Amino acid sequence: MPVPLYGFLQGDTVGLLILADEGDTLEALAGKLQAAASLRVAARDQVRLLYKNKTMDPTMTVAQAGFEALDRFDVIPE
Repeated sequence: MPVPLYGFLQGDTVGLLILADEGDTLEALAGKLQAAASLRVAARDQVRLLYKNKTMDPTMTVAQAGFEALDRFDVIPE
């Protein structure tokens, strides 16, 4: 089931609505955000995903992390 989430990439000027699958890893979610913002911000290999001000394990899934519709997450360089 797709989950709409607000993603904010450090260095971008806007937040983006990202559709994530519950089974997506957080690493894949960060990749989706970087791809969506690629016209404005260059992708980076090493990034961290923050959810509720905590650095998340990139191998967790969206469902395991407890994301709910319209939650916010941030992607920042390491």
